[in-house]
Amino acid sequence: MLLLVVDTAGPKGGVLLARISENKKDEDPGVEILGEIELHPRQFSAELIPAIAELLGANQRRLSDVDAFAVVSGPGSFTGLRVGLSAVKAIAEATGKPILTLSHLAILASIAAKLPSSEMADAAMQIVLDAGRGEFYYGFYRDEGKTRVAESFEALEALTEKIKQQPGWVIVAGTSVKTAFQSAAGTRLREVPSPSVRDALPLAVEEWRARRFHDPLDVDANYLRRSDAVVVVRTKAGPVAHAEDVPS
Repeated sequence: MLLLVVDTAGPKGGVLLARISENKKDEDPGVEILGEIELHPRQFSAELIPAIAELLGANQRRLSDVDAFAVVSGPGSFTGLRVGLSAVKAIAEATGKPILTLSHLAILASIAAKLPSSEMADAAMQIVLDAGRGEFYYGFYRDEGKTRVAESFEALEALTEKIKQQPGWVIVAGTSVKTAFQSAAGTRLREVPSPSVRDALPLAVEEWRARRFHDPLDVDANYLRRSDAVVVVRTKAGPVAHAEDVPS
């Protein structure tokens, strides 16, 4: 089975092609990475489709050979998410293949679960990701990051209080987030690097084996918030503001 993984949710973007064996053994994960291409920051829209074509060409494959497409659906950059999701949805619909959606926060939890700490594996994890302008994406996970309890969008003050009240590790990506929550998290805070598309692969494989497939028409970005962009509509009664889901 061939799986194409796309990640344009964060500062690191990439495309990966993997072969997954249905007859894996306990000592063999049954996953072979056939190729991986990193996308440059702020160049996702220009590089994504050519990267997919290059990756398939290097392996003498066509889009029709791919059995499923996995995409990181958020939360993350509005523009980045739309680039990745639009491309994957169009390709999946054209080929008639299913989509697997992956949470950016869940990927960070899976990275943290692999850290060399005797306490990390069994502890609850609070994942914090910078959303800009003093706001944050938040995820609460258990079972080595495999079980999602909740995901939300939070302002700094409210999230600081939530972190203080919850047991477990606080996992942050980025120095700015680490600084913001140092006092609230205390010694239970751990920093992890921004994930790459390779970090998304284990979760994509789990989704594939659990057969959690989605029809392209049903897939949307997991923004966790609406944009604060406003369209002003003038009426006889005066201007009326309507929130719209447009890139910020």
